[in-house]
Amino acid sequence: MIRRCAMPALVCAALSGCSASAERSDLRAAVEDAPDEDRDARPDGGASADLVEIVRGVPNRNRDPAVVAVAVGSEGLCSGTLISPRLVLTARHCVSRTVASVTCPPNGVQILGEREPSSLAILVGDHVASAHTVAHGLEVVAPSGVTLCGADIAIIVLDEEVKTMKPLPVRARGVAVGDRVRAVGYGRTGDGDAATGVKLVREHVRVMSVGVAEFTVGEATCQGDSGGPALDEDTGEIVGVVSRGGPSCEGAGVHNIYTRADAFTWLVDEAFARVAGLGRDGDAGASGRPPAKGTKQKPPSDVGGPCEKGEDCAAGVCITDGARKYCSRPCGPGDRCPTRYHCKPVASVTEGQGSACVNVR
Repeated sequence: MIRRCAMPALVCAALSGCSASAERSDLRAAVEDAPDEDRDARPDGGASADLVEIVRGVPNRNRDPAVVAVAVGSEGLCSGTLISPRLVLTARHCVSRTVASVTCPPNGVQILGEREPSSLAILVGDHVASAHTVAHGLEVVAPSGVTLCGADIAIIVLDEEVKTMKPLPVRARGVAVGDRVRAVGYGRTGDGDAATGVKLVREHVRVMSVGVAEFTVGEATCQGDSGGPALDEDTGEIVGVVSRGGPSCEGAGVHNIYTRADAFTWLVDEAFARVAGLGRDGDAGASGRPPAKGTKQKPPSDVGGPCEKGEDCAAGVCITDGARKYCSRPCGPGDRCPTRYHCKPVASVTEGQGSACVNVR
C-alpha cells in the first residue's frame, strides 16, 4: 500500500546491503509459537478467519487527517505528516534531486541538489483527485550530508498555517523488534497497479529489524508512500518515515525501510526553532512562542467493523463467528487485543490454524 518512491521521476532506492528475512504469516506464526495448552484449543464450530498474506491497505476514510500528500511540482507525489501547523515531516529524497538509483551502503554522492521549496505543494484529503492545496514550501530543513542511507528525512516549513487538523507528535523513543506500527500513505495498492492517489492505511505491521537510524518491516509500502509515517499503534506518535523498499511491493522477501524519527529529534527541534523565529504578522512565531506540537491520540482502528473477506480489513483479517463477520487482526505471544477481544485460535480459510483477536461480547 505505501509507495517505495515518490513517482516515476523520483528515485526508487535499491536495497543492496539492507537485507532481512521474510516475515511468516502472522496467523501461522502465532499458532506455532503459542503455548501448548492454547495450541490444543482448536476451534470446533467456533470463529474462523479469512486473511490475506498480502495486505494492500484499505481506504483511510479520514482516520489520519494529519497525513498529507506532497505534490513535487509536476514530477511526482510523496506522503508526509503534519507535526505542527507549519511543518510537514517527509523523506529527503522527496525534496531533493537525487541520482537515478540509490544503494545502501552508499557508493558515492546520492543528493545532487535541492528542489525549490515553493514547488512542494501540500494537499489535504483522502484522494488526491479531490484534495485541496493548503500550503506550499517556504524552506526545507534536512540533514547536511550528500547521501540518503540512514538520513532520508526532511521537514518542510510551510508558507501558511494548516489549522484544520491536529498535528501528530514525533516519539523520542525508538522502536524494537516485534513492535507493531500503523502505515499510512497515498501509495499504490501493489505491484503493477496504477497509482490511485487514495490515502490508504495498513495496521499491525511488525517491525522486523532495527538499526542505528533505520528499521525494517515486511510488506507495507509501495510507490508514492515515500515520506509517509509509521505510527505507534497505541499512541499515534510518529516513529518512522518511509525511505525505500524492494525488490517489489509484495511477496516473499519484500523489505520496506523506514528512517527512525527518534534519531532525528534534533532536526525536529531545529525546524520548530525556524518557525518560532519567522516573526511575521500572522505567523506561528510572531508572538515569540514556538508553534504547538502535536498531541498523542490513539489511531482509530477498523477492528470490529464489517467485512466480507480479509482484504476489506486494515490488518488483513476478517472473522466469521456465527452470523457475525467483522475485521480483526492476528495475535500471538506479546500481542494485546483491544478491550472485549481475546486472542483465540481460529480456523483460517487459507492458512490452516492460527490465532486472532476474537470478540467475546
